[in-house]
Amino acid sequence: MASNQAEHILSTAARLALDHGLGALTMRAVASAAGVSSSAIVYHFQTREGLLVAILEYLAESIAAGRDRLAGAFDDEQRAIAGPAAGVAAILCRMVDEQGLASITVSEIARLLRGTDMDRPVQAAMAAANQRAAHFWQALPLLAQEDAQAREIWAAFGQGVLALAMLDRSAVARNARVIRLTARLADRLAAREVVVLPASDAPQPLAALVRPAGKQQIVDATIRLSGEGGIEALTHRKIAAAAGLSVASTTYFYPTKEDIIVDAAYDVQARAMNAVINQSVAPPSFMSRITLDDRQEERAEMATLSAFMAAAVRNPELLPLAEVLRRTRGIDGARWLAARGYHATDRLDGIVWAAVTSFLAQHALLLPAAERVAFLDDFSDVWLRRLFG
Repeated sequence: MASNQAEHILSTAARLALDHGLGALTMRAVASAAGVSSSAIVYHFQTREGLLVAILEYLAESIAAGRDRLAGAFDDEQRAIAGPAAGVAAILCRMVDEQGLASITVSEIARLLRGTDMDRPVQAAMAAANQRAAHFWQALPLLAQEDAQAREIWAAFGQGVLALAMLDRSAVARNARVIRLTARLADRLAAREVVVLPASDAPQPLAALVRPAGKQQIVDATIRLSGEGGIEALTHRKIAAAAGLSVASTTYFYPTKEDIIVDAAYDVQARAMNAVINQSVAPPSFMSRITLDDRQEERAEMATLSAFMAAAVRNPELLPLAEVLRRTRGIDGARWLAARGYHATDRLDGIVWAAVTSFLAQHALLLPAAERVAFLDDFSDVWLRRLFG
């Protein structure tokens, strides 16, 4: 009976997290949704943090099971007809539909619990999940003819592209994007000549905006609060308090909370990339400087950007935020490539690179702090040359 009750609570809590984000996941809310007392949740999971770890493990197992079901999706004849790129694209389209939101939620939980008393079990669960994902891609029959390094890059892309693809609200547009990106990655790995998007079609790089002092204080406060606990619980009142301003000031500059978030998202992405490119950081250090702070922990801008992406995927009211993030991630990736001297690239390459490096960043944070810089810079440098050199 106790086991059945724990499973019921866990599945209910996981659904709440998927649908409404971690900000809505209080013990009281879970108890109400599951039809149990709060003491029952404490009995099975002790604390909210214990419940979050259990949700992470539950979702990670669900993701792995779904992936395993796709491993045998093609027989020998179908593999021969489809080929690696089309086959991988078909699998990724199904994964985005079935597992995209769960993957984002797993990453949210891992980020929220990093540095807490639950850090060790979370790190172990994430390391096991990454290992299973890497094994799936590297053992996938569709990729059997690829060399070992190419399979590593396919695995990183497969894991990193899910969150980026989820920013497309239209399933048709989302699938088309996944197919196009997968084809571009296959061409780059095979060193085939590609037709890049016209330079005249490329959006302008993000630039730091000059805002009135009060407006910039609001943006700074929103970035700080979002990185600490997500954006679900943000209100004009909380942002105003963190900014040291009146609520009237925030509503004067930004009529809705969504307006603040969109502007903050633009600002944080400009900061994240410009802090490296505009400061003439030595090229081999790009990846570590973008990802890590001076303590070799995740940069605050990166944590905030992840919080924005998760909220944009989950909340239909944040469509403008999703559009900004979708557009600018490709721009950031293309700027990175150009700054490294790879000029015959475009936004498609930028998105491919953003997907690959997002996985590298997640994996690096599972390593001891002293090993993170070398891991990020070494892998990114080798993979850059393989893809675009």
